[in-house]
Amino acid sequence: MFKGFGGPKKKSVLEDNELTTGIVQHPVTGLWQTWISFTGNDIQCITAHANPDDADRVAKQIADAWSEGKYKTGEEVTAFIKSLPSDAVIDPLPQNIVMQLSQQALSARK
Repeated sequence: MFKGFGGPKKKSVLEDNELTTGIVQHPVTGLWQTWISFTGNDIQCITAHANPDDADRVAKQIADAWSEGKYKTGEEVTAFIKSLPSDAVIDPLPQNIVMQLSQQALSARK
């Protein structure tokens, strides 16, 4: 689905066109952030929510859209991500949490 994009910098452990998504609570802000990964090693937060149910809904929306193959180009994916509701600016996660999420993404493949 991401044809035309450069390859991942880290070796992918997920299948081509596979996406892992979830939510995590930021340790400082307390907001629930949705995250995605295309390789199992890259964790990218894309929305932030005061309510974990809202974050769950967005994560499900992302997973459903991806599995249905709704967006074929980089422009379509970018527009979709920009259209997702978010309550706040996304704050970077501490490295230890990013590593935990990466392990979650990788263990989901086993």
